[in-house]
Amino acid sequence: MSNQPINYNNEFPDMMYYFISGGLPDNYGGLTKSLLLRSKLFGEESQKKTAFLTFRFDLEFARKKNELFENGKADSEYTQVINMYDDFLSKKTKGKRIYSEKIELDQIKRHVSKGKVSKAISKIFGKSSNDYILSYYSGGAAVRYVDYLNDEKQVIKREEYNKEGQAVIVSHFDTKINQIFLQEFINSENVVYLEKHYMWDSQSEEVKLTHFTWYTEEGPLTFKDESELRRHWIDVLQNENDRPKLFLVDSRPQDKHVFRVKKAPSSYYAAIIHNKHYGDSKLQIKGRYKEVFGQMNNLDAVFFITEEQIADFTLITGEKETFFFTPHTINKPLDEEVLNVPSERNKAVIISRLAAMKNLTHAVKAFKLVVDEIPDAKLDIFGSGEDTEKIKKEIEAQNLKDNVLLKGYTNNPDYEFQKAWLTISTSHFEGFGLSNMEALSNGCPVVTYDYDYGARSLVEDGVNGYVIEQYNIEKLAEAIISLMRDDSTHQQFSRQAFKMAEKYSKPNYIKNWSYALSKMIEVRKEKERLAEKVGSKEQPITSFEKNGDGLAISVSVSDPNDVFEKVSLIGIDRKNKAEIISVSSDQPAQTFTINFEKDIKKEKIEANQTSVLDFYIQFVSADRIRIQRRVSSREVNLGEKDRFMNNGYIFEPYTTVKGNFSIKLNKKDHID
Repeated sequence: MSNQPINYNNEFPDMMYYFISGGLPDNYGGLTKSLLLRSKLFGEESQKKTAFLTFRFDLEFARKKNELFENGKADSEYTQVINMYDDFLSKKTKGKRIYSEKIELDQIKRHVSKGKVSKAISKIFGKSSNDYILSYYSGGAAVRYVDYLNDEKQVIKREEYNKEGQAVIVSHFDTKINQIFLQEFINSENVVYLEKHYMWDSQSEEVKLTHFTWYTEEGPLTFKDESELRRHWIDVLQNENDRPKLFLVDSRPQDKHVFRVKKAPSSYYAAIIHNKHYGDSKLQIKGRYKEVFGQMNNLDAVFFITEEQIADFTLITGEKETFFFTPHTINKPLDEEVLNVPSERNKAVIISRLAAMKNLTHAVKAFKLVVDEIPDAKLDIFGSGEDTEKIKKEIEAQNLKDNVLLKGYTNNPDYEFQKAWLTISTSHFEGFGLSNMEALSNGCPVVTYDYDYGARSLVEDGVNGYVIEQYNIEKLAEAIISLMRDDSTHQQFSRQAFKMAEKYSKPNYIKNWSYALSKMIEVRKEKERLAEKVGSKEQPITSFEKNGDGLAISVSVSDPNDVFEKVSLIGIDRKNKAEIISVSSDQPAQTFTINFEKDIKKEKIEANQTSVLDFYIQFVSADRIRIQRRVSSREVNLGEKDRFMNNGYIFEPYTTVKGNFSIKLNKKDHID
């Protein structure tokens, strides 16, 4: 469907926007940066309130939140930064009890330093307590843990403190097995608001979580695990009032905590895709993406930062009217004067995390070939990360210590891009390539490997840079050499780089999001209208025949002609919703013919180890809105006679417990 931001006046829908991630990291990667920028721009550019939701318990949450506002990463006028523990569990509580055993840290430190046992402390515990072990935060200014020992020098209790000296978690240990059995969470009022219970599993020989007990304002609630606790929080948030709300998940591990919650009528569920979703082939879904694919029919929108990835998702799911293009933006005014800043000939720059996925050793190896041709060529690499030592060793191995320099963090990436002749990108994969976008905004041409995703979104080969076959070090070096030797091409690429950057300006960013959000609401309203036309009942099979080449399945389809342009029978992988079979029929009787060789997507079955196909009738309207209804096989007798084999699989049609039509798949060698 068209995704051009037109006729929506750049107005954002009036709703509450919840952007969801696991936690607040200390060092912001691309995902967190884009979430924070989106939250900030939604507020400042569209005057809409947003909330950045985090789930994880974090001793440093208050500090991190304050730093976001102090450093201008979030705007307190429009954005709330909310944590499940700090802002929900610890506050919506009447508590189990006051944690009265707590001893002032100064008192503990004084007794420990004197090597004495306090009678007051002994009295509190009801027995002699022979020792205390204090662990400090780095720097030694604040206590992190206080371990309480019994006469046998076993830890019976650990108090965990934040840097402000407040006890936040108390862990209790069973000295018979030297394992934890209980954790108590303490709020700022010294109240126990949550308990985490553990049990020793002798079979696996490990401690396992049994449940949480939360002491709510209405009374105790029990949760089997933290995921259930997180889902409860989302449910509470979405049912606080009837105002429309968007729950947008940025982090794939959080999908299950949101999308498995029964959606309230006022809620919209959506995912934004930041990274590569496939494994060894474009049809194989990565493990962490299985939830978002499995919940596809429950989502109101999936937002993508590259159009290439929309196309690749469609390879798996089939066409979806809920897919929207919402690319990143350059968070600064674009100034064409950057084109007048003199660039240093033969100078390349990389500004990046020094991480394995960035594959920067390839840039070093390619630069060895560059230096062989252009001895005074220089490459400055800015950034830090786990691959620092690996890159240093590669620089030494290539004898490039005078040509390739690791320069640490830069506070002025614009300046570095402006004075460089070009930048290099050698990643294994990207979600988008923010560094390349920053380079283009400064008129710096890009020489990049052709990775997924973002390389071709940002760099048009031979126009504003070069896109090189991935992992071809020789071709990468040739492109760098060619650009360093050609003033005219460099000048042309620089102008076109800036022109490409304009596509990602803030006004266009707001247009894209305005269109996508408005269209999301429009699509759901239309789907609800069309669903009423179709009705809620399953579509029954009236005949099922197998022949040498395939299946002929007749279905009594509801209202096929006056509303919908196309009606199809589709077979979908039960676990991840990959579309394996899709056949249409123009006949009034709605007989769908499945050709074993042509219509079964064997590559998808192999890639995702499909074990069950569920069948639906899919109705498609003139404006490409899709409605699906389950196919019922109650009225036909399916048995062993209906089994068939195709490409090494046994396909076994059967009727589910609910009376619906499905097919089990087993590899033939598993049957034999």
